[in-house]
Amino acid sequence: MITGTCIDENAFGLLFAYHDIEDEEYGLEREDFVSRFTAFREAMLEHLRASPLGEAVVCIDLGHALYFEVADGDHSTDLLAWLRAASAHLKARDFAVTAVLTHGGRWVDESARDLPAVVEPLPGLALVRATRPSEPLRRALYAEAACHGREGDDGWGAGCYVDEEAVLALKRAFKNSPTPLNVAGATFFRIGS
Repeated sequence: MITGTCIDENAFGLLFAYHDIEDEEYGLEREDFVSRFTAFREAMLEHLRASPLGEAVVCIDLGHALYFEVADGDHSTDLLAWLRAASAHLKARDFAVTAVLTHGGRWVDESARDLPAVVEPLPGLALVRATRPSEPLRRALYAEAACHGREGDDGWGAGCYVDEEAVLALKRAFKNSPTPLNVAGATFFRIGS
């Protein structure tokens, strides 16, 4: 429930997707697969504990990915370095990872800074509200989908990607001219494997 006034603020999003989850889901025994996706989440949270992102970070467990969102200005670390380090942490545990850094507007209740919630608006319906409209989340999901491609196309593949909007918001510039990767009206750059 909205208790105050919703405002639009800028935020960064960081998505870490278990890139090969489908292959492992169908290729492993049930217990082994449960152990793997649990280990993925735990390894990501282990990295977060060792290297915090900042104040008032929201984490959404999407099952195949963990998504972190932090208001622009509330981060306490170099987000590009954090993205790369977290991806390396997961790769060291033998996970193929799609890591994406995005930026854009999100809607928040400025008076409550409420967290995700579960409500039952109808009998038998558990409604999980993880976020209000979030451009960083949408852009991260666009990139993650592009990493898998379409039938007969492998897509961008596992790796680290940064949204052009995040590069601008961080006031960063590339030393070279990376190839722009376009999806759903957004432009991304690959910044590592």
